[in-house]
Amino acid sequence: MKNDTIQPYRLAVELSQLFDLESDIDTALSVSMKTLNQFMDSERSSVFIFQQLKDQLTIFSSIDLEKNEIRIPKSLGVAGWVFEHREPAIVHNAYEDSRFCKEIDMMTGFCTRNLVCTPLIDSKEQCLGTLQSLNKKSGDFTAEDLDILNLIARMVAVAINNSKRYSEILITNEARKKLIQQIIGDIGKAFG
Repeated sequence: MKNDTIQPYRLAVELSQLFDLESDIDTALSVSMKTLNQFMDSERSSVFIFQQLKDQLTIFSSIDLEKNEIRIPKSLGVAGWVFEHREPAIVHNAYEDSRFCKEIDMMTGFCTRNLVCTPLIDSKEQCLGTLQSLNKKSGDFTAEDLDILNLIARMVAVAINNSKRYSEILITNEARKKLIQQIIGDIGKAFG
């Protein structure tokens, strides 16, 4: 197997182990963004999650930005375009692309040169948000980079949904526990 064929598999194995072992989605995604940067040879990678109640994309994980630090309308910027069209995008010159939102760079102090972005589509074909890498250190992002990003996006979507399900199970179990305790207390009072 060629080295460039092996690389995506190494990344997938590394991240799948992280997502499998780490129940804290914040930590898992933060570490995965660092790993993705190394494999993509990029300066920054980020996950934007769609917040349905606010109808916006919110940064969920990035190496150097706080969670929820960036909130944008779901149609703003390249991430918004990718989210709404459910299509990936490779942008070779950010400031010349009409979809690019310069205001985000101004807000963060980061200067985006180029980027690759893909939607986070889950098994039910719902778009959860976007995954992007910014500023390839050597040259422009390629179709091979997009293939890697698409592979990781599928894994990230699964990890996000698994985290949501896990949280729902914990909440349900806690509610059941309280109900059982209440029933036991009521029975105790009835026979006490």
